Amino acid sequence: MPIVKRALLVIVAISVVAQAAYSQQFRFHLQEATIDDVHRAIREGRITCRGLVQLYITRAKAYNGVSDELVTKDGAPVPPAPGVIRVGAPLKFPTATVAISTLLPDFDQYAGPPIELGRMEPTASDPSVHQQYGMTIGMANAGQLNALGTLNLRGERSVTCKGDRDRRPSDGPLPKGSPAVCEEFRKQPDALERAAELDAQYGRNPDLQKMPMYCVVFTFKDSYDTKDMRSTGGADANYDIDFPARDHTLVSQLREKGAIIYAKAVNTEYNGRPVPAIRGDDSSESRGSNRPTKVFVSTQGYQRSSWAGNPSDVYDTTRAASLGSSSGSGVSVSANLAMCSLCEETSMSCRGPSNHNAVSLILPHKSLISFLGGALGADIYNDRAGIMCRTVRDAAKVLDALKDPASGYYDPRDIFTTVPRSSVLDKGYAASAASPGARGSLRGFRIGIIRESMLTFPGVKADEPIAQAAA
Repeated sequence: MPIVKRALLVIVAISVVAQAAYSQQFRFHLQEATIDDVHRAIREGRITCRGLVQLYITRAKAYNGVSDELVTKDGAPVPPAPGVIRVGAPLKFPTATVAISTLLPDFDQYAGPPIELGRMEPTASDPSVHQQYGMTIGMANAGQLNALGTLNLRGERSVTCKGDRDRRPSDGPLPKGSPAVCEEFRKQPDALERAAELDAQYGRNPDLQKMPMYCVVFTFKDSYDTKDMRSTGGADANYDIDFPARDHTLVSQLREKGAIIYAKAVNTEYNGRPVPAIRGDDSSESRGSNRPTKVFVSTQGYQRSSWAGNPSDVYDTTRAASLGSSSGSGVSVSANLAMCSLCEETSMSCRGPSNHNAVSLILPHKSLISFLGGALGADIYNDRAGIMCRTVRDAAKVLDALKDPASGYYDPRDIFTTVPRSSVLDKGYAASAASPGARGSLRGFRIGIIRESMLTFPGVKADEPIAQAAA
């Protein structure tokens, strides 16, 4: 055999062995997976899109249960109460309660306004299920986090069209008396069905140029409209229809780019209190005419939803998940209940949860990406969208994917996105999110310091931890 031919065969053999060794070194691990890892695992046939979504559903079944118990006057147990269906089974609420004297030893001497103690009540949205109301406290070593309020699973993704009212069109007609809107709603695939559609269409060869978010599993603060899931801002009311006619602009972009629209994260109801209350202005002109008749003592931070309950900290379930109303978003990413989440911030609602749950956050300025394009907000002038992922590079990839091929980041539904686009990078953000870290690699770079993160306001203690951490 000629020497040249033998040399070529040796090179080919070495290349094959090297590729095999490289492939063997890579093992897909859900808890450590990045967007690139997901795409590589799909291309190598190590996992399917449907299989990936099922892994997240399995984690939700294991860790997304109730993490709080009621605080009552005497600590007496309460009767069992049925909860809403999540991941195929009703929520189980603890029957044990904690006496308020355990937390406030001198409560017998308290002479102030009545305290709103914990209790179980039927929900307004669906009186057949209950939720915890009033004062609660996180259970030690609960093993549960309550980060996701609604999952995009058929039969449980809407109260309006729950159960058989959401049966697949191929399974026959809807039950008699079903709301007419359910006929259209049920045509939308749930998360598992959408993943199966992607598998059938693309197999191991998705078009990642066209769909850079292919099979990336997202949660969304419930401020964002999702046309295939309950979207009520975390609130509990007897809505005629609890889902919107169309997606929020950013949700639509992610859907078109191949993302799995998976779940709504628990958040502070209706996106939080009015900003005048946050800033300390308690005048009747800024707050309206209604006043509370009881004191609601919160031991679990600023994150309560009357429909979905209260999330707990990933590291200590007796503690609040964060300072900030996007708590469920931060917890869902930190606990690997999803890969990424869209949060929203008025004052600290993205920075608090990302900081306290150790996840990466890209929080663009208000005019870069849309928030008003289909969302419930607290303050039209300050609300803005943020991106939480496990890594900065993944968050940057999401930011790039939110850019429309034709209109860029401009959204005709959000007037704030009409500002000049001088801050938009031509090459995208993900390319700038990674650096070799070698000595001198930052030479010549101009580094901006975000002054906003260092501001505090008189009488507002909630801003201090973030400002001090930034400083």
